[in-house]
Amino acid sequence: MAGQPAQAAPICVPEAPVCAGLDGGSFVFIVKPPPASLSATATVNGLPAGGSFSYVRTPTFLRGTFRPTPPLVSGDRICVTLLAVGVRPGPYCATMP
Repeated sequence: MAGQPAQAAPICVPEAPVCAGLDGGSFVFIVKPPPASLSATATVNGLPAGGSFSYVRTPTFLRGTFRPTPPLVSGDRICVTLLAVGVRPGPYCATMP
């Protein structure tokens, strides 16, 4: 949208097992190595968030994307908690500029 700052995908440190942040209006997280199973929950401004999670699994990582509904607006704080064996649950949070 015009007038909104561009959002870049999170920059991940190679050694970090979890990397997370905003990518446009979506919240993206990467988990290395990929857990056998994972579930996630999201909040926006401290309240349970509606939306959808999608996942892409590779041999070396799992990339998850949460698309909140309604879309985030400036000042919204989104947090995602991950539930998987061997993964720090978080929450992992970011604030929409």
